[in-house]
Amino acid sequence: ILGLTNLGFDLSVYDMFGPLAAGGCLVVPDHDQRGMPAHWAELIARHRVTLWNSVPAHLQMMADFLATAPTFDVSSLRLALLSGDWIPVNLPERIRRFLPDLELISLGGATEGSIWSIIYPIGAFDPRWRSIPYGKPLANQHMYVLDRRWQECPDGVPGEIFIGGAGVAEGYLGDPVRT
Repeated sequence: ILGLTNLGFDLSVYDMFGPLAAGGCLVVPDHDQRGMPAHWAELIARHRVTLWNSVPAHLQMMADFLATAPTFDVSSLRLALLSGDWIPVNLPERIRRFLPDLELISLGGATEGSIWSIIYPIGAFDPRWRSIPYGKPLANQHMYVLDRRWQECPDGVPGEIFIGGAGVAEGYLGDPVRT
């Protein structure tokens, strides 16, 4: 995995512990080139990185770079996990111009909800979409859309998203009001 995420952001937890727990390797960009897609492409090629985990903006930067430097071989990438922000609807098509077999997964949730609580595999793009669908709950987690009285909203009615299940923290340490 290419470790693009700042250690202060919750996505870095997966970068550090997910692949390492499974016998994988974390490739960390040089500090002074951390924001340089050319450096990322070089590391992907040199280390045959297979897993990408970042906010969508980083993958957008990589697509922009590959459009100007298509000779870089980043074909080892097989899976991209995108979370932490809205995914531009044109990003899957743009990156697949260079990596046609790249599997794209949208993940989301809250830090208090195990970082990720929902998943949406991004397959074929539907041109009617105004955004990439948010997804369905991961195993042992639940998603609810509730109104101001904490009642479930009917389909299509706006409300607030609430996360439930095994992934939710038991409370805010030392803060019973927020808990």
